[in-house]
Parts: sequence; C-alpha cells; structure tokens
Amino acid sequence: MDEHQIEKISALIKERLLASESVLLEGIGTFSRIHEPQHISRDEKGRTVAHPPKDTVQFSSEELGERE
Repeated sequence: MDEHQIEKISALIKERLLASESVLLEGIGTFSRIHEPQHISRDEKGRTVAHPPKDTVQFSSEELGERE
C-alpha cells in the first residue's frame, strides 16, 4: 500500500468520524468518536474551572476469535 492510498483511507476514516459514525476495519478494530460534554470542576484552590466540550477518537482492537 503506497502513501497516497493510506492518505485516502485516512481521509475516509476522518470523514466518517466527523459524521459521528464508527469505522470498522475488519480484522483490525473499530474507530469511534466519543463526545465529552462541557463540565465544571474545582481546582486545588477551590476555584471553579470550566472544561469545554471535546470530541476524541477511541480505537478498540478486534480480539482474536471474535471474527466469524
């Protein structure tokens, strides 16, 4: 697989994740977009700290023997 093909696959994965869809790469695992909502906490001095919402990507590898 050459660099151009890898870039195209990466772009497709990114596009699907931005559409809030999971991406299964059979035999490898699944990429999922995880949304963490805004939340408020307190720091060690008791000050209020606002944490903005964020999206992260989670990868779960496929276990051996899970495939059909």
